[in-house]
Amino acid sequence: MDAPARNLAWLAKRHFGKIRLASFLLAASPALWLGTEYGAGALGVNPLNRLLHFSGSWALTLLLVTLAVTPVRRLSVWVAQAVHARYGKRVSDWNWLVRLRRQLGLFAFFYAACHLAIYVTLDAGLDGVVLREDLSERPFVLLGWAAFVLLLPLAATSNQASMRALGSAWRKLHLLSYPIAILALAHYWLQMKVGDSAPLPQSALLALLLAVRAQAWRRGERGPGVEAKER
Repeated sequence: MDAPARNLAWLAKRHFGKIRLASFLLAASPALWLGTEYGAGALGVNPLNRLLHFSGSWALTLLLVTLAVTPVRRLSVWVAQAVHARYGKRVSDWNWLVRLRRQLGLFAFFYAACHLAIYVTLDAGLDGVVLREDLSERPFVLLGWAAFVLLLPLAATSNQASMRALGSAWRKLHLLSYPIAILALAHYWLQMKVGDSAPLPQSALLALLLAVRAQAWRRGERGPGVEAKER
């Protein structure tokens, strides 16, 4: 391939290993930061609250970043076609974004699992009575559990073997990402004090992603959600 074709899209695809490593380090850095705070005793006046909100916020944020991959891929193809780029005009040119999405999605699950583990062990104290009372008396707890339960099959099938085995059902299963994000966001809002708008950025991003997804479905554009065959 000649030099003029070596644009950003081409370089990203050829150096995907380095990009994946950088993505891994960035996604892991919040956990390392929180671990450092915990080890240094610097979690603030309410350590449990810090642990819960930090892990939960990052789980939701990374889930939304994962959902943003398909729209970004679609937009990237459109831009490449609009500027008549020599590379990046095919959906398959951006397969590396889909591969990166798996890693991001698994990190979202990791932070969600940490969030749940902190709640069950440190907040509820592994007490079944407390857990049952929370489920019945605190709606945001029920929404959080529902989001995590729905997230489990997505994490378990985030691999090529599952995609081949499930076929078209894999896409339908992973459409659960949107209801999960809605449940997680509602879980976040319901536990906020009056006047606290911390979930607002995530809410705006989810609203934008849902609008973009709805528009794409109306146009019948569903291909960019999975890897395309290389040509």
